Amino acid sequence: MAFITKILLKLLPQLVTSKMAIKFYRSKGIIIGKGTFLFNAGSITIDISRPLLLEIGEYCKITSGVIILTHDYSRSVLRRVFGEVIGEARKTIIGDNVFIGMNSIVLMGTHIGSNCIIGAGSVLHGVIPENSVVAGNPARVLCSLDEYYQKRKNKSVEEAYFYANLLSSNGKPPTIEQMGAFFPLYLERNRFSLISNNIRTSLSGDDEEDVINQFVDSQPIFSSFEHFLSVAKLHRNVK
Repeated sequence: MAFITKILLKLLPQLVTSKMAIKFYRSKGIIIGKGTFLFNAGSITIDISRPLLLEIGEYCKITSGVIILTHDYSRSVLRRVFGEVIGEARKTIIGDNVFIGMNSIVLMGTHIGSNCIIGAGSVLHGVIPENSVVAGNPARVLCSLDEYYQKRKNKSVEEAYFYANLLSSNGKPPTIEQMGAFFPLYLERNRFSLISNNIRTSLSGDDEEDVINQFVDSQPIFSSFEHFLSVAKLHRNVK
């Protein structure tokens, strides 16, 4: 199976699933924790030249075009100038529950702490503190995860109004299913409401039972979906 995956990664990467790719990388000796998911796995480059130098934690989300390196061949330039081969070996470590945005590059020796969000197109090197949101080339810390959480919480309701009104522009109110990830704002707190409204709780790189339990134990902002839609409509009229 590992041999087939290796061939597919080279010739038909679009056929490689996250499960196939992770099994292949583990067979090479790379440590990858449970729950980690590779989006568009065939487009992701994980350096297998020195697998003992790479550890990826649990429930990480690695997206399209990401490159993770375990070597640095810039030593070849030094050899041609100074006539000496200078080796390198530094461990690349990605903690638990890390999201790495599209087309980011994780250079050899990078340590990314747990619970980090990495913006698309970032180039990472050195130590990224846990519970951080980072982006850029070179990547830098933009804010803490707590700050980002509050920012998203503050904006989420306004964005829900916007999306509901956008979906209503054809004259028909949106459905709960169409509203997608905004369901915690108004949905009744039980498992049946999730099933009956086709809410997707099996999220890539996450624990479905934990998603459901935390939803059931939380409280909605609106008493019902109809209540939410009426407030969203008022919000549109005010604006």
